[in-house]
Parts: sequence; structure tokens; C-alpha cells
Amino acid sequence: MKEKYDYIICGAGLSGLILASRIFEDRFFDDKNILLIDKDLNSSVNKTWCFWETGNSVWKDYIVKSWDTVIFKSKGFEKEKSLKSYSYKMIKSKFFLDSIINKIKQANNFDFLQDEIVDFVELENNVLVKTKSNQFLANNVFNSCVDIDEIKSKTSYPFLLQHFLGWTIETCESYFNEKKATIMDFSIDQKDETRFFYVLPLSDKKALIEFTVFSKDLLKKDEYQSELKKYIKSIKIDKYKIIENEFGVIPMTCYPFERKNTSKILNIGTAGGWTKPSSGYTFKFIEKNTTKLVAHIKKNTQFSNFKIKTRHWIYDLIFLDVLYKKNYLGSNLFTKMFSKNPMEKIFMFLDNETSIIDELKITASFPKRIFTNSLLNNIGKIIRGY
Repeated sequence: MKEKYDYIICGAGLSGLILASRIFEDRFFDDKNILLIDKDLNSSVNKTWCFWETGNSVWKDYIVKSWDTVIFKSKGFEKEKSLKSYSYKMIKSKFFLDSIINKIKQANNFDFLQDEIVDFVELENNVLVKTKSNQFLANNVFNSCVDIDEIKSKTSYPFLLQHFLGWTIETCESYFNEKKATIMDFSIDQKDETRFFYVLPLSDKKALIEFTVFSKDLLKKDEYQSELKKYIKSIKIDKYKIIENEFGVIPMTCYPFERKNTSKILNIGTAGGWTKPSSGYTFKFIEKNTTKLVAHIKKNTQFSNFKIKTRHWIYDLIFLDVLYKKNYLGSNLFTKMFSKNPMEKIFMFLDNETSIIDELKITASFPKRIFTNSLLNNIGKIIRGY
């Protein structure tokens, strides 16, 4: 192991490893030395990442399941749509991340270190990265480690948590239609919050069922389990076996993460604001932003000049502010959006890929007074942050 590297990647999660994979595949970096540090390079946690896209995925070898028909539900409303160009796809993290690590280990210019990152300090000509047992110098550092509590305590921007517990269950008899994915089911008691379920069938006897909440605080552990049991019973499943479970917490905020970037240190993934603030979706944004980042690096420009923010950040801020102040409206707002707009346009909107005309049509779905008030109340943040 060397004392100095061209690049150090702090964190071997989704963003760190996709970046490492892109660097590995690009001949431009063949003469660069890269160190990847994570406190657990052999994590047994098997996270689920879902995303929608058109055409074949560059990650097609890792896709566990895809669906061309999706369902949205709320009390008194249901929309089932056979998608023309999009498909909804699932990847499981264990195989995905292990495969990337094993691929990168073939390269002579990559080193791996399992250690806890303590701090990194920008010096005049490089960056000092400190771990519990060692320290290294780098020309540049990519950081994907984020302290959610620190961000929550320091931000004046609306801040919610997306938290969830998912069970992959197996039934004795055929129950699920494996060609249809329920991407949001709000038909449960909202309890003055924004609460919904996913039902993602992997076969006719197996599905991931996930309880998700947008709120300011986490629930007690037994409430997640209670809601899952109640929902599974409500969809007429009496006998099942839990074969996998997954708990997660994702920050939902328009906090200006880019202000933490410097000429030599770039925050990536959730730490860099690459998570969609109003929905929590991350996978496709990491894919797109990593592609932009690699192109940026090859131009030899400073990290502080790397920009990812689009006008969609303004919509995220307004929507998140409404949910922060009136969280009980979540089910109603999502129902209005899905009932008044084509599913494909909503996917494009949530992927930050719509035109201004599309955006005007979608935002017209929402209560004008509430959203206008939110816009006016946040005009200062918009001017400073955009």
C-alpha cells in the first residue's frame, strides 16, 4: 500500500463503487493510482435498489427483476399502466457491489483498505485522509460518507427522513402476478404522515413488500413490523415465510451539499446531494452524475466547479417544504400527480428529464395556494441556492 494516491474514494457504497467502476473502465485512468477505503468491504447487507428507465440497462447483468406494468393506489383511486417505453427494475446490492469489487481487484492501479475513515483535511497541494489505523495523501478525494444527524441539525432547509422496512416473503401457494409491480400504495392509514407500501413480485410465490414513511422522525421498531403484518393480512395472505428483511433511512433535503466541495474534495452520492430530495430515488442519479463527473475530471477542472443542480431542484424544494409543514397531504398530492398525468411523464419528471411545458402541466396538478405560498416563503433559499 502506498503513502500517496492520485485519487482516494472514501466509502465503498453505491456511489463510490460505481465511480470506481467507471474509472476502471476508462483507459484515461490507467496511469492513476486509486485507493478505496470502507469500514466494511464485505458487507452482508443486501439492499434493494429500484429504478425505471427506457431501453436496455448498462447494468442488465445485475437486474434481478423488471416489470413493464406498474400500479399506483390510494384510497378511492387506482391506476394500472402498461408502460410503452419504460420498465421498472430491481437490483440487489450484494451481488452488484461484490461483482464490481472483484472486477476492480484485477487492476494493478487500485488498492483496497478496510478501515474506518476518521477525517480528511485539505492541505496546500493535496488532501490528508486519516483512518483509525493509518493516514494517506491524495491529489483528490471523493467522499460518500454522510452524517445525517449533522446535516439535519445544521440545515435551515426542510428536512424529512424516508425510512422503511421491507420483507421479502414467500407464500405456500401462487399469489402474486409477477408481471405487475405496485410502486406506491397509499390506501393505508396515513396517521397524519406520508405512508405507503411497495409490492414487488419476484415470482408468483415470492415478493418484496416494503413499508415506507416520509416524516421528521423514525418510528419505533415494532411499528414497522406491525404495519407490515397488517398490510400483508389485508391483501389476503395468511401463510408466509420471511426470507429477507431490509431496514433503511434516506435523508430528504435540498441542503446545498455542493458548498462542502472544494477544489480537491468532492462529495458524491447522498453526501453530494445526488439523492432526489422529494422522492429519495438515488440509483439513476448516481449513474448520471458519475458519467458527468468522469468527463469533468478528464478536463482537469477543479471539483468546486462541478455542478449537477438543475431547475428541478426548485420543484423539489417546494414539494418538500409542503410535505415538511403538512405531511398529512402526501397521499393526496401523489394521488393528484398520478391521476392527472401520464405515468411516463411522471417518471421523466422524477428523473429531472422533463421540459418546462411538461413541468407546468405536472405542477398544475397540485393545490395552487399551498404551493404558491411555499414558493414565496422559499424564494430567498432559491435565489441563494440555485
